[in-house]
Amino acid sequence: MRLALSLHAPNQELRQQLIPMIGKKRPIDELMKSVDAYEAATGNRIFHEYIMIKDTTDTAPIAHQLGILLKDRNAHVNLIPYNENPAMPDLVTSDFEQILAFKKVVETYGVTVTVRDTLGRNVKGACGQLGYEKIMKDRIEEMERQEKE
Repeated sequence: MRLALSLHAPNQELRQQLIPMIGKKRPIDELMKSVDAYEAATGNRIFHEYIMIKDTTDTAPIAHQLGILLKDRNAHVNLIPYNENPAMPDLVTSDFEQILAFKKVVETYGVTVTVRDTLGRNVKGACGQLGYEKIMKDRIEEMERQEKE
């Protein structure tokens, strides 16, 4: 059995900013202890899913932090370009060149890294985009209904 972990940040502050509820409930040091215990018990490599958000998770200092965090672990990182969503206009996907530069830095720590493809993005069916248009349509219809009342 393979374990894929949505890590998204190499430090507690950034992780809690990106995924506040999970980040607060499961601090990164506690999470990594659990990952280490799983790896020790199974011998399996852990896949770390990592979202690439421009100027947030894709900087060189953050790449070094990720490399340091994972360098002595049986880890593989999947870099996932952020799928833009109009509900969060401040978040933008990283440039492909920046993703490749980030990948190279993390690899200097002996960590294997893959850049994932973004299937479904063109039809707003990718991770983080699914259902957005329906939710917005439902909200507009609800507001219009309330205005009529």
